[in-house]
Amino acid sequence: MSFDWRQWSSRFPSKFLTGWRNPPGGSAEVGAQFEAASPFSPATSGLLVALIFASYYALTGDFWTATLLAAGIVGAIMIAGLIKTHRATLVELEASRDVHNLVADNAADLVTRHDAHGSITYASPAANALLGVSPAHLLRRGLTAAMSVGNAARCQEVISQCRELGAPSSVEVEISVGGAARWIEFRCKPIPGGESVVAVTRDITARRWHAIAMRQAREEAESASRAKSAFIATISHELRTPLNAIIGFSEMLHRELSADAGAARHADYSRIIRESGEHLMSLVKDLLDVSKIEAGRLTICTEPFHAPDMIASSVDTLRPAIAAKEITLDVSVASDLDEMVADQRACKQMLLNLLSNACKFTPQGGRIELDAMVDEGNVMLSVRDNGIGIAPDHVARLGEPFYQVDSSHSRQLDGAGLGLAIVRGLADLHGGRLEIESTLGEGSCFRLVLPLDSEVHGTAADEVTSAREKTSAQIELPAPEAAPALPIALVA
Repeated sequence: MSFDWRQWSSRFPSKFLTGWRNPPGGSAEVGAQFEAASPFSPATSGLLVALIFASYYALTGDFWTATLLAAGIVGAIMIAGLIKTHRATLVELEASRDVHNLVADNAADLVTRHDAHGSITYASPAANALLGVSPAHLLRRGLTAAMSVGNAARCQEVISQCRELGAPSSVEVEISVGGAARWIEFRCKPIPGGESVVAVTRDITARRWHAIAMRQAREEAESASRAKSAFIATISHELRTPLNAIIGFSEMLHRELSADAGAARHADYSRIIRESGEHLMSLVKDLLDVSKIEAGRLTICTEPFHAPDMIASSVDTLRPAIAAKEITLDVSVASDLDEMVADQRACKQMLLNLLSNACKFTPQGGRIELDAMVDEGNVMLSVRDNGIGIAPDHVARLGEPFYQVDSSHSRQLDGAGLGLAIVRGLADLHGGRLEIESTLGEGSCFRLVLPLDSEVHGTAADEVTSAREKTSAQIELPAPEAAPALPIALVA
């Protein structure tokens, strides 16, 4: 059988290259590596090998020598491709090294790598600026080159914890750099697939000083608040003595002048003096109560009392003011509301403030509804009016001391904005709460919720009060007066 070299030469190069790229038992990755390493395309390489093989075989007729020559050419092409790929890899590595050096040389944070024993195997150039030591010094001596032995031990503990748990860990330590104190954060993160740990050390001195400044500012604000409360309490006590004299002597003068028909004008003057003094006395009492509530020094004296009688007494006190504005007052007391345990004087003051508030903001000829009922162990006192109402953005702040919806100097209604603050504070002392619902232009509803037995619900408040009593004297509520002045309520 004759050998057809022309047919073989047309088939050998492609079969040879195919077998080289995908040898028996090999994988597609080998072929991909061959194609990536070859400087020519497969078609060009095959054509070149075929031409050389055919030319040599035609000239010499030596088949095996032509085959070896073709194989050598294929090997040379592979080597040239590998050299090209190697050079491209070196270029990529150099570019990656330049990027790494750019980040490491210009980063303000220090990056270190620690082996399984905690020793430093790499330190970025930021060590000079951050710790005051060179990276080479850190590699030789470790963290003790830049900080005390105790702080270095804390950092080593964080490294061990990070490696054992496989999760980031951090610690903040104070070091000295050039004689100046500096706070740093040492944060570690495990490197996947090994026991090494990478750590980032950051200067947090500014953040620490900011936190210290914030704490000092808070302490100063709290001190100023305590000073304000002390001032209010002191000035309130100082004002009460002369006000009592003004009210007492003006009342005596009013009675004497009223008997003299010719002194009617002087009697009117004395009446104005007395009413102004009573108004100031009421304000002083409210200021004193607010200062006690804010300082945690206001205590309540709980006792059983008949709730409907307290409600009726409060309504009778406000009835002249309500009648003066021709307001209709509807009072509804549930039949199951009988006895409750609370501070009777405080409950009456809260209800008086709510009714006074409603009377103040209800227009001439308006309507006020007072509902009293028992619901799930609580007494609910609801005061609803059809007055001017309150905008939603103001409702949340109602009950803050001195807060007024209309704080302008030209407001039409008087008051210091203490009424609801006192109601909310007294309700909290009883273990209750104040709920407010209002629609601008339609009216408001103030719902006072108090437990039937405040001695049971006020345990937590009593514990707080007893703790504060260790550093301050206990001040009790003054006893009820025979003819209490009209409380100051929140004004708009």
